[in-house]
Amino acid sequence: MPRRFHKKSRNGCNQCKERRVKCDETRPLCNACTSRQLPCIYSSVAEASPKPEPKPPAMPEFISPKYDAHHLLLMHKFSTETYKSLCGDQSDMEDWQLLIPKLAFEHDFLLHGIFSLAALHMVATTPDSGQVISYLDTALRCNELAFAPFREALINLTPHNCDAVYAQSAILAAIGIALPRLNAQYRGESFSMIEIIMTVLELLRGTNRISQISKPWRQSTIFSKYEWKENPWLDPDVANAIAQLRMLNSAIENTDSAQHIINLEAIDSLQDSFARFTHVTNPAPILDWLTYAKREFVDGLRARQPFQLLILMNWAVLLNESGAHFWWATGCGEALVAELSNELKDQNEKWKSALQWPQQRVGIL
Repeated sequence: MPRRFHKKSRNGCNQCKERRVKCDETRPLCNACTSRQLPCIYSSVAEASPKPEPKPPAMPEFISPKYDAHHLLLMHKFSTETYKSLCGDQSDMEDWQLLIPKLAFEHDFLLHGIFSLAALHMVATTPDSGQVISYLDTALRCNELAFAPFREALINLTPHNCDAVYAQSAILAAIGIALPRLNAQYRGESFSMIEIIMTVLELLRGTNRISQISKPWRQSTIFSKYEWKENPWLDPDVANAIAQLRMLNSAIENTDSAQHIINLEAIDSLQDSFARFTHVTNPAPILDWLTYAKREFVDGLRARQPFQLLILMNWAVLLNESGAHFWWATGCGEALVAELSNELKDQNEKWKSALQWPQQRVGIL
């Protein structure tokens, strides 16, 4: 008679294996060992090998050991208060309160920019003077962490990062204006508003590429509403000041046509900024004038060319008026006009009216 087939047991107990009988593998004691009152020991590979430890669930991407409760406090400050100082009416509040913080979790430079501006807002609003220096240090450290990756993203602008770069350029301008002034205020250091603006212009160098390159991409993104649209209406007082700048610039055309064109572009941009700010109290047109300033115009400011300084002095009026609405600009416009007035005090009589207008608007004349 043929031998009956049975399935071999590889996981049976040691005793059944020694006796060469089939083990039913009942645990902890198999039935064969139980009926014979034998000790039943299992030592198979499967039993001896420890089961692998279950892997812990993956942490959400936005949680990182480098961020702590202090950063959460700063994000809370930004999303409940600070965001209001970067927008005007209800049309863009949701963008700055919800969409841009969410976008920041994809771009470290924007996240650090948010932390830095929120820390400065803490400095400007906290009643606890003992925490001021700590917040100033945090603002400075986060701003430094944001700078290099921001410049890298600016060089490699794509549809994926253009909104983040645009948002960071506005944040960087606000930080650049507020940080030196607050640092001087609480650390007792001197500062120059002219040098502050020069530094901001250098920090933003190259950001005018955002407008040129990303315009087709931004038609369906967060910042599509920020496209510059012609707004011919100007306050008559402002219109007269702009007309004076154009008249003084026309005298330059015969001696330096290239410089005349550079100045004209800056004046046109300034007129648009005044018109937009008059229409909607929003920091975008004020900061955009800095963001989109041409390199040649900035070089003229750095060289302390009188007419470029005069154009900047008129922009300082906008900065001063924004100070009534946005904490980061408080007192800056008046300080800038005062410094520029001193720089331009020796100009001839033809400049007298053009110099007096900014002084009158900020209340120092």
